[in-house]
Amino acid sequence: MARIVRRFVLLLSVFAFALSGPPLPASSLGDFFKSVGRSISHLGRSPTPTPTPRKSRATGRENGPREKNEKPLSPTPTPFITPTPTPMEIRPATSAPRDRRRPRDLPYGVAVPNRPGLVTSPYAPNEGYVDVRAFPSSTEVMDPFTGKIFLTP
Repeated sequence: MARIVRRFVLLLSVFAFALSGPPLPASSLGDFFKSVGRSISHLGRSPTPTPTPRKSRATGRENGPREKNEKPLSPTPTPFITPTPTPMEIRPATSAPRDRRRPRDLPYGVAVPNRPGLVTSPYAPNEGYVDVRAFPSSTEVMDPFTGKIFLTP
């Protein structure tokens, strides 16, 4: 019986100690568990070393900033060269054979901006363009790149 009383008194003292301080903001409990989780997940790993500033051979001073108002030295920016786009291959679509046995759930081709009548295949979007100018909207056509069937937009 004395053992139960001791445990009860210990439990009450822990609660009294926890409730005696100022109220904690609601986010602090979540932050506490996040930091505990991060510390557990990084057990056994050595911390990442911080880079030390190196001295420049030309000037004899460090590459990092010396004072708060001094900006760090940066290499001269190289101009960004945009690659020339390669022209996409354009293949005509063919009409797909009708399968009246079951309804189909087919994807639509994606219209190419500023190119009316051309779409990209939902099955091979990086292969090239498919010419669907001869077909009305929602027509089943065969993809010339893969042989699969899709709908015209």
